[in-house]
Amino acid sequence: MATIYVTGHRNPDADSIASAIGYAELKGRLDTRNTYVPVRLGACNAQTRWLLDRCGAPTPQLLPHVMVRACDVMNSDFPVARLQAPIRQAGLEMARSGLERLAIDRGAQLLVLSNDSEPGDDILALASERGIAVIVSPLDSYVSGRMITLAAPCDALMERDPLTATTEFLVDDISEQIKESHYGAAVVIDPNRRPVGVVTRSDLVAPPRRRVLLVDHAEQAQSVSGVEQAEIVEILDHHHIGSIETRIPVTATFDPVGSTATLVVERFRHSGMEPSPPTAMMLLGAVMSDTIILNSATTTDRDRLVVDYLERVLALDAADYGRQMFEATSDVSEVSAEEIISRDAKQYHVSSGHQICIAQVEVVGKSILDRSEELVQAMRKARENRELQLYALMVTDVLTKGTDLLVDGDVAGVARAFGLTAHDSQIELPGVMSRKKEVAPKLLAAM
Repeated sequence: MATIYVTGHRNPDADSIASAIGYAELKGRLDTRNTYVPVRLGACNAQTRWLLDRCGAPTPQLLPHVMVRACDVMNSDFPVARLQAPIRQAGLEMARSGLERLAIDRGAQLLVLSNDSEPGDDILALASERGIAVIVSPLDSYVSGRMITLAAPCDALMERDPLTATTEFLVDDISEQIKESHYGAAVVIDPNRRPVGVVTRSDLVAPPRRRVLLVDHAEQAQSVSGVEQAEIVEILDHHHIGSIETRIPVTATFDPVGSTATLVVERFRHSGMEPSPPTAMMLLGAVMSDTIILNSATTTDRDRLVVDYLERVLALDAADYGRQMFEATSDVSEVSAEEIISRDAKQYHVSSGHQICIAQVEVVGKSILDRSEELVQAMRKARENRELQLYALMVTDVLTKGTDLLVDGDVAGVARAFGLTAHDSQIELPGVMSRKKEVAPKLLAAM
């Protein structure tokens, strides 16, 4: 069974995590030939942690990258002999593994087959080509071994310092060493230095790619590190078509609803299935988060239908549930400016070839704006370090249903894009709540 990682974007929010959990659950039920694993690409924010605790759902494991590792290509079925075991034992293990051809490839000058074992024509041809002697002994392996000193311990003949790698080693980091070593292999070891696999030169030819299913994003800059080396099997998103490139045609859905979780719930219903209670609560929280309790401009009738359905399934009041979530997680008075500007930040490519970043924080009340100067300084540092053209932070009040936009970069240009005037680095946007529909398009056009 292949493992397919279901992942949202970096700096994951509630929709990214819930959609990964929900879609992995659904795909696992529909496709029993593969294993679908929900993962995250960063730390969960306060809102997501609240939902996970409230729902009793397990936190998805962290996926640092999807580059090919030693454990992805290694052969875990290989002969093993202990240091003090006789060479006869090693020979028997090799014989059981059908490695006579491998012995020749490794430079053996004499091949002894016991018990009148007849070598195949291919073995004889290869031995003749290499100038290698082949002896067929009528004796058993033990007696034959005694006659040619095969009773010597393995450690008398073994490679003293073989090339080793852990299971998490990147294949790119060891491939050249494997190619250059005279034995053409690396031993893969576990944390206790026990061998668990072998990577040979042949394993480096067209290694299998790790497989990922992307939810809630389609921008390479927002995706898992190494995604360009992975096999993308599907994309499910509610944003615009991004910069992700696939090697083969895949199923890709870009549907204009308020939340990717809405699409996941619709797929459950179309399949005649119902999400488990923890997953259903996560998905409901995600819809309420992304649509800001169904008040965002991105909210559609389909989002409302999904919320109505989940209310019936869970027998709870969705609006009250959403208010509890925002009130419990909106206090950022003790959170550093660096974390506030990065916890829900998304990067976008603009036509000039540069990138901009738009972050958003939902609050109850506007006390956070007392820290405007500190927040702008943190944005300036992040913009310079990441060579961004612009950094913006949406401070969205869920009660007054409006946003104050803090900007580092071309503040005047951003203000003109909205037909407004900036006050220092701050632009007031009454009634604006959606990054995707009301802010990102104007900033991308203006840049």
